[in-house]
Amino acid sequence: MTRYTRYIFLIAIPLLFACNDDEVTPPPTEQIALNVTLQPYFGANTLQLDQIVTTPEGYDIQFTELKCYFSSFVGTSKPLFDAALFDYRERGTAVFNGYGNPDDFKSLSGLLGVDSAYNHDDPSAFPNDNPLNIMIANDMHWDWNPGYIFLKVEAKVDTLNDGVPNFNHFVIFHVGSDAITQNLSFNNLTWNPSGQNTYTLPLKLDMKTFLNNGITSFDLKNEFTSHNMPGQEVISLKVIQHLKQALSPL
Repeated sequence: MTRYTRYIFLIAIPLLFACNDDEVTPPPTEQIALNVTLQPYFGANTLQLDQIVTTPEGYDIQFTELKCYFSSFVGTSKPLFDAALFDYRERGTAVFNGYGNPDDFKSLSGLLGVDSAYNHDDPSAFPNDNPLNIMIANDMHWDWNPGYIFLKVEAKVDTLNDGVPNFNHFVIFHVGSDAITQNLSFNNLTWNPSGQNTYTLPLKLDMKTFLNNGITSFDLKNEFTSHNMPGQEVISLKVIQHLKQALSPL
């Protein structure tokens, strides 16, 4: 190898490594975590399951189950989630955990209930981490009536007002069908910083408003059950409409 050749070779080596450095893929940008939560209230106070509160009609009541499905939630131009399940006893206030840019979701629209595009699909065919998968849906899917239960509100009520606690009157609302799915729309939303690259959107469910929305109310002595059976269409629609009216940004 001549002196000139060695000179060219020594120059080429650092140039070769420099080219390889330029081709290194930069690390991916860290994703922003987005959480949606739903906190039950009773009027101005937070509500816990099994807590005794008093209805506008003067009955003592204990809510024992609060569950509902949300679906097809989208922002101004991007989807947020296909389906989410709120289960207060099992999962607390959690509704949705995912990723995105909070600026894309200053407004949200979607459904209370399960979109008809998914409502009658095989619940065992969804991915294991999908809220519509039967292992997650569990008792929120009807075997006898293919489709999902959109919401469950269960409670025990003392209707006697005699000073003796006797919660022997049971309220059981299990409703769901394509015909009663409710449209939801929330605007001017604020996503709160809740950790490193994490933002949370808190929503509120006021069960006092659910019982009495200022226009109509539930007479729990006579309106205390619905399983979407024939003849229960009116009360089923009332249940889901009242729940919709009880939802708001926190």
